[in-house]
Amino acid sequence: PRERSSRDNEPEVAPDINAPEVDYAAQTVDDLLRILDIEAEISIREPITPGDGRGSVLAVIDIKGEDLGLLIGRRGDTLIALQYLVNLILARKYPARGGVTIDVEHYKHRNEERITNMARRMADRVRESGNSITLEPMSAAERRLVHMLFADDPGLSTNSVGEGENRKVVISARD
Repeated sequence: PRERSSRDNEPEVAPDINAPEVDYAAQTVDDLLRILDIEAEISIREPITPGDGRGSVLAVIDIKGEDLGLLIGRRGDTLIALQYLVNLILARKYPARGGVTIDVEHYKHRNEERITNMARRMADRVRESGNSITLEPMSAAERRLVHMLFADDPGLSTNSVGEGENRKVVISARD
């Protein structure tokens, strides 16, 4: 029996950097970089943190190079789109299998640290004051990080409010 993740009761995905899906995804990223005339190196590693997609992806494809801001985009929008596109291509060839996370120059890792540090500071304020705090708008992946961070906290609860790009996480004290 496979372990279940909290996400929609989907089965947890075991990391497998040697899976044919991961090779195909890496080749797809390589092809896209070549088409875009972007010089960069890619490496493959296991997902370690929730931001890497631990439990929900097969591997992380890291892209390293000079001047890769173009690949990241404003607030990571281009990187999110690149990852979506690669996983869409991957799902066509390998239906119902795990996907990959793509990171550029450790952007997602740095962003995960920034979000978790900020969320912890806000959670401390909620504990001290008892008042709920609404965080800045975040992407679905960023909101998921905050929800997972406090999922097992007996003194706090989180929920998302708002629509689309303005969706935010509210951190509240449990009654």
